[in-house]
Amino acid sequence: MIAVLDFGMGNIHSLLKAISLSTNKFHFTAKPEDIKAADKIILPGDGHFDKAMENLKSQGFIEPLKEHVEKGKYLLGICIGYQVLFEDSDETAKKGSVIQGLSLVRGKIRKFEGKPNIKVPHMGWNKLYEIKAKSSKLLKGVQNETFMYFIHSYRPTGVDRLDTMATCRYYGESFPSVIEKGSVMGTQFHPEKSDRLGLQILNNFIEL
Repeated sequence: MIAVLDFGMGNIHSLLKAISLSTNKFHFTAKPEDIKAADKIILPGDGHFDKAMENLKSQGFIEPLKEHVEKGKYLLGICIGYQVLFEDSDETAKKGSVIQGLSLVRGKIRKFEGKPNIKVPHMGWNKLYEIKAKSSKLLKGVQNETFMYFIHSYRPTGVDRLDTMATCRYYGESFPSVIEKGSVMGTQFHPEKSDRLGLQILNNFIEL
């Protein structure tokens, strides 16, 4: 059974519909106890890092999520669910401070900035590069320069190259767009909104 976590971060109807194309063995849940019974977890959503971590904590999800990973069970983070997998982020109302993430993957979430006339958020279709086809489980059957749908203002920095399965380029910067570290996986883009190959990525995870 796959548990898709409901922690109040954005509209996920398109994700649930996309998952249903591959399996009916999933449920959308706000109950921490459902994590213990799940074989796999999907952590989806849109929104702010600080609110995401606040909700995960208040709903009692953090410890069960870490226990799930410690048991070697698969976890997939999408968009904000991807970003909270990392160590910390400066996407917080308290200027100059950072908020801690789940610290399941090495790296820090920081805003796109410092480039002349850079447009934030990074929104729309963009390509994947440097795909590690031989080692990536998520990207099986996905080729370099495949387009995926992105919408985000922050991205991971300082990520271990061994954990980076694909990158994306924005205003001359290459940032990790897919990570895999053991049973922990994530995509910065929305696979459920990324046409046929995005759905294949979801199916690859479901079939693990």
